[in-house]
Amino acid sequence: HTERMLRALGYTVRTDGAVDKRIRPFTAEEQAESAYRKALQYVDQGRSEDAARELTEALRVAPQHTGARVLMVGIALKHGRRREAQQLLEQGIAQSPKHYAFAQLLARIHIDEGAESKALVLLEGIAPLAANDPDFTVLMATALQRVGRHADAAAGFQRAVDLRPGDARAWLGLAISLEADRKSQPARLAYERAKQVGGLSPALASYADKRLAALRAAE
Repeated sequence: HTERMLRALGYTVRTDGAVDKRIRPFTAEEQAESAYRKALQYVDQGRSEDAARELTEALRVAPQHTGARVLMVGIALKHGRRREAQQLLEQGIAQSPKHYAFAQLLARIHIDEGAESKALVLLEGIAPLAANDPDFTVLMATALQRVGRHADAAAGFQRAVDLRPGDARAWLGLAISLEADRKSQPARLAYERAKQVGGLSPALASYADKRLAALRAAE
């Protein structure tokens, strides 16, 4: 028991029973985690640049540290450094291809910039990994809707509301694509459901009201 405790504290126990008091150096992963935790403290204190410095060090010693990379991306986006955020995410995809959140974040940036086709390439690549993630499903459906593939978008939004029935924005997305695909009755029901679920912003709720009124008038 004593030997295990000494080893856990970083001491080396020699075969003759003597204790070598040389401290085991931190691994790259431990160094990165320490820097990441410092960065979290700096973020809480509003010290973004100090946080970024710690995160840069964390990623230098352990590029695969996903938490550090995601936080660094958040800081870059907060300060309008979109290109830096994209580069960090592209590097993350190369480092950890199974961590699909990197591709998901990058796709969201592409959609915000109007580059839906780029977003779709990324999202289609990670679809097998994220098939049961409602956030991914909504993002994919949104990209499909933006490029005018309304039948595919409606199918995606339908899957999203099956996974998360209380998602008003997904119901609204479903209604919009159904209406664009000339399916007025299902669209009206989806608009109504979006309103019933609640949680839409005033602008989106007003839009849903207007489309509902138009669909009801056309019946």
